[in-house]
Amino acid sequence: MSNQVSANILKTFLANDLGIRKLDKNQAHKYDIDIDKYNEVDVDDNGIEIDEILQDSDLYAQFATMYLEEQDKANSVDAEKEKEEEAKVKDKGESKA
Repeated sequence: MSNQVSANILKTFLANDLGIRKLDKNQAHKYDIDIDKYNEVDVDDNGIEIDEILQDSDLYAQFATMYLEEQDKANSVDAEKEKEEEAKVKDKGESKA
């Protein structure tokens, strides 16, 4: 499932939506990344850059899954709003009749 998310889309999600420029240990903890995995990728102890996240299959998959979950939430909210709008239009139509 996570392989459906292109690197460009994931890069934009990381930078714009999550605000990640470099993933530090606090952010890694926030996103439930295993500390051993973090240390494995952060070889220079300077944080993990977006390109390093994209190159690591485990981190890529984790953040891609996060992206897909956010998309599902957004689609669910949009669908709910659409239903509410349809109900309002229907109510207005019935009240005029």
